[in-house]
Amino acid sequence: MEGLIFDMKRYAIHDGPGIRTTVFLKGCPLRCRWCHNPESQAGGQSMMHSVQKLDGHEFNADHTVGERITPQEVIRRVMRDRMFFDDSNGGVTFSGGEPLLQADFLIECLRLAKEAGLHTTVDTAGAVALDPEKLDKICDLTDLFLYDVKTVDPERFSTWIGKGFDHVVANLKHIAKRGNQVLARIPVIPGVNNDPESISAISRFLDELGLRYVEMLPFHRTGSDKYERLGMEWGMGDAKSLTKKDLVPLKEQMAAELPGVVFADDQRKA
Repeated sequence: MEGLIFDMKRYAIHDGPGIRTTVFLKGCPLRCRWCHNPESQAGGQSMMHSVQKLDGHEFNADHTVGERITPQEVIRRVMRDRMFFDDSNGGVTFSGGEPLLQADFLIECLRLAKEAGLHTTVDTAGAVALDPEKLDKICDLTDLFLYDVKTVDPERFSTWIGKGFDHVVANLKHIAKRGNQVLARIPVIPGVNNDPESISAISRFLDELGLRYVEMLPFHRTGSDKYERLGMEWGMGDAKSLTKKDLVPLKEQMAAELPGVVFADDQRKA
C-alpha cells in the first residue's frame, strides 16, 4: 500500500500536545478561499513554480509536489524523533490536505503508530463521505482529533468553502458520540465567521455535541504567494491578517455562551 504526502514537518508544536511530527497527506475536496496549503488540494502529484536567487541572479524552477510512500516508511521517518516525543508527551499528527480522503492509508499509518506506542492526532475538516466502519477504525486508533469548524451556515460554507457541509456535520457528530477527544479548531475569517451571530451559532452547535475544547485561529495571508506559483487565484483579495487581540472579544463571547469552554491557547500559557 502507498499513499501520497506532500510534506513532513518535524518539531511541530501547534498540531497537538507536546513536540510532534506532522505528516501532510495530499488531496482535499474543499476549496477554502484562504487555504494556506493550496499545493495540498490536487489529489495527484502537481507542479509548483519557484524563483531562486543566487548572487543577484534569478533562476526559474519547477518542482513536483507529492511523494508516494508506504505507511511503513512514514512511521520509520517519524520515529527519528521518538526522543522528543517521549520528553514532551508528543507524537505524530496526520494532517493535509484532508487525511480522511486516503482513509485506508491513514488507518494503516495510525495502526503502525499505535504499535510503536505513539500518541496519534488527526487534523481534519471532515468533508468526506466515509464508510462508518472506516471512521470507527480511525476513531479507535486516534487519541485526539483536531476538527475544523469553519461555519455552521450551509450557505456560507458553499460560498466560501465548497461542497461537503453535511459530511462535516455527520462525521463530527459520529466522532463526538463515540467519545473521542476533539479540539474544535475555528479559523476566524473576515466576512465568514468573525461576527457575533456566527460565534453564537458555532457555540450552540458545539454545545449540542458536548464539545468544550476549542481553539480560535486568526486569519493570515501566509501562503498567498503560492497561488501564483501554482497558477491559481488567491480568493481573499486584500483582506488583512488578524491578530490574537482581534479574537479576544469573540473568545469572551463564546466563554459566555458555551459554559465550561476551554481554549487550547490558554492551556498552553498555564
